[in-house]
Amino acid sequence: MAKGRILAIDNEEFFRSLYRDLLRGEGYYVRTATSGSEALECLRGEEFDLVVTDMHLPGLDGLAVTEAVRRVNPDQEIMIVTGQQDVSLAVEAMKQGVSEYLLKPINPDELLLVINKVLFRQSLGREHRRLLDENLEFVATLAYYRRCLIFLQIHDLDRLGDVVLDNLMDLLRAEGAALWVIGFGGHNYRLRCRRGLAQVAAGEESLQPDSGERQMILNGKGVLTAGGRTIFLPLLAGLEPLGVIRIEAPVGREHFNRRDLKVADLVAEFATSALYNLLLYRKLEQDSLRVPRGEAYTMAFFRDHVVKELHKGRRYGRRLSLVLLVIENYAELGNRFLDRDLEAAMVSLVETVNTALRDADILAMSGPDEYLIMLPETDYWGSLVTQKRIRKALRGKSTLCDLKKSHSIEVLMRSAAFPADGGTLEELLHVAERRLDRLRGSLFQRSRLGAMSFWGIVDRLLGTPAQYHLEADGSLGVAELLTGHEEDLRSRYIRMPEERLDEVMRTFCREVAESPRIRGVIYRGCVDFDVVRKCLRKTEGLESSATSIYLLGGRRRVTWDSQRIVPIYIEDENFRKTVFLLYLNEDFAYGLFARKRGSELVGFHTSDFYFIENLISRLQEQYQLQAQI
Repeated sequence: MAKGRILAIDNEEFFRSLYRDLLRGEGYYVRTATSGSEALECLRGEEFDLVVTDMHLPGLDGLAVTEAVRRVNPDQEIMIVTGQQDVSLAVEAMKQGVSEYLLKPINPDELLLVINKVLFRQSLGREHRRLLDENLEFVATLAYYRRCLIFLQIHDLDRLGDVVLDNLMDLLRAEGAALWVIGFGGHNYRLRCRRGLAQVAAGEESLQPDSGERQMILNGKGVLTAGGRTIFLPLLAGLEPLGVIRIEAPVGREHFNRRDLKVADLVAEFATSALYNLLLYRKLEQDSLRVPRGEAYTMAFFRDHVVKELHKGRRYGRRLSLVLLVIENYAELGNRFLDRDLEAAMVSLVETVNTALRDADILAMSGPDEYLIMLPETDYWGSLVTQKRIRKALRGKSTLCDLKKSHSIEVLMRSAAFPADGGTLEELLHVAERRLDRLRGSLFQRSRLGAMSFWGIVDRLLGTPAQYHLEADGSLGVAELLTGHEEDLRSRYIRMPEERLDEVMRTFCREVAESPRIRGVIYRGCVDFDVVRKCLRKTEGLESSATSIYLLGGRRRVTWDSQRIVPIYIEDENFRKTVFLLYLNEDFAYGLFARKRGSELVGFHTSDFYFIENLISRLQEQYQLQAQI
């Protein structure tokens, strides 16, 4: 065991070698640094009995180093080494709390004598302070213990996170803190809660630690980071990492210190125990509440979980979505196949759906042909994205077959969002069922367009010029092949002046500018980007809205200084011979498809929400628009 731990700071290799060779030969643990900033990094990672620093250093001089070291550890013993001509500076350093000073050139015997004297005095002082410190530490630890006991009484993860962070901020006098809890699989950490003025960047909702951060987590102790302005505090139960806490912005001072680390580590021990028990309890609860059919939960667990999430939503202003998934042809499949084959197909379907969900999402079985999915912190628009992921995951896998026959599994999904569509599970379920009924009657379902591409659907709708004719009253008539699309008032064939398209576009832009918080998307096919842009109005309002406009096609690539009006050049003749406009937001949809006939546009328009939603999805996939955007 080393006689003492010494950090020596000098920018000359000669003196650094002298310290290493001389002091290590006497049984001391020695680390050297070439500058004050390097020394401060060492002090944030280790504890030393004595710091020996030269008066003249690059960047921070000896006095500045002394002041910086005191901020990191107020009780640190420091010795100054200086030249004969700088005795006055050494005296000034003594006034700042430096223990000793030594003049150059260094006499090895004198150096050892001074170090031994400092460390001996330090050991005496340490012995005198030990009993007092132990008593004070016991009282402080008892106070922390009493404060942290409440952690073990909390069985809600969000509530536990809030209480832990509030206590850390209070004890360390910090302005903010954030907690990440490990996700399923243990590969990343998901942001669970943040308090105060904690700054969490857009990409930090999910943390994937690098090798250095993983090592800090497995070490299980708090670490000063960002130059001491933050504390990286891992929650480690044995060898199992559970979470990470980041404490930010000490109040009234520039940096945290090692005393703060000790307090943080003590609180982390209690927080880790509480978090471990809570996660274990939740895992046992979930595993015991799964239905025999695969990875779906029971409705008893689902209802209880949704009620808790709705309570959090009201308290913290969070959103939540409920997705209703129905096997539309379940009865038909039951008549065609054996029960065991149908059962196996449903198990496989649930497993596939789960691959498209996040760790926090919950899927439950409410009936043999019906499932419910809860999406925490997701609005209606986000639920549409989740449904798209599920459909993509099921593509090519939603088929039931035996040795003699096969049949596709028809999956329909609709969703409702809290708080926009309701405040209880029953209200959300009612809205989702109503939307599912509308989906069954939509143009997309009735026309069996599911297997067709975007332009295939457009060609099916518009037909050929020979199929259009004018009635005696001047209205537009179509051949018998297309009349099936006009069974309700949401869809109609139209003829209109060509300039009317720009009026429709401006109407939508005005609506977007007047309702800037409504999220939406507009796609318009065009021949010339600049011509279409000139017809738009209220572009300032569009830029501050939550709706994006994408112009597709064009004659050439252009670049505009605009966040919401984006031209995407696509070399495809279909964008030049067919006019289309698609608008989709959380509550409303509109689509128009037409071809020029003289000075008029002749075509089809619809407000069928589900038809427009699926057309936009096919358009995005066919041209990989998400990647280009």
